[in-house]
Amino acid sequence: MVILVTTNINNDAQVSGTAIMGGTFDPVHNGHLRTAVEILDRFHYSSLKLVPCFQPVHKGRPSVTPEQRLEMTRLAISSDVRLGVDTREIQREGPSYSIDTLRDIRSEIGVSEPLIMVLGMDSFLSLPTWHDWQALIQYAHLLVVSRPGWEPDLISELSAFCENYRAGSPHELQCAPSGRVWFETLTPLGISSSMIRALARKNEAIAYLLPEPVQHYIEQHQLYR
Repeated sequence: MVILVTTNINNDAQVSGTAIMGGTFDPVHNGHLRTAVEILDRFHYSSLKLVPCFQPVHKGRPSVTPEQRLEMTRLAISSDVRLGVDTREIQREGPSYSIDTLRDIRSEIGVSEPLIMVLGMDSFLSLPTWHDWQALIQYAHLLVVSRPGWEPDLISELSAFCENYRAGSPHELQCAPSGRVWFETLTPLGISSSMIRALARKNEAIAYLLPEPVQHYIEQHQLYR
């Protein structure tokens, strides 16, 4: 069983570390952004970068182009200077493997800076299906977010993985460059990209589910119709 906690790091100073959050972002929505800003507020990283994938490995091909998803992501974060977009997976093309991205970033930031990969509980539970998944922890910490009250039972592979790498406190993510898993509960928002696509397909309102510039972009280009 995974025990989920809410962190309260009593430190207003920014801490060192590179934080990233990957995804298809088809489209990016307020749930993604809320996760990003709560991570920044609780863990005091100076920035967090969203990493749109070119081609998701475990999902069907998106109905809009990688360039359109990238542009929507850029529009979504334009009002918050703490958020950025990392385009390496779009530029790399082909299937997007997280291990390749982490290796690239680690080579850029050096061996000593903490690298934190933020991922949702659904993604974490699917880790054993990822390419070279057990090597992820060699390059980054895994910060797994979930909604309050959800305590999933882990399959044996993940249970052993957590037993080996689980952090005793969130401070451990600041004290080492990689190698720890931390579970964090965040504010739940019942929003999904598939919901937004379905609403757009039926020509129903998508306002307030995603940033206004993204809404306008979808409507202007008639995406998901």
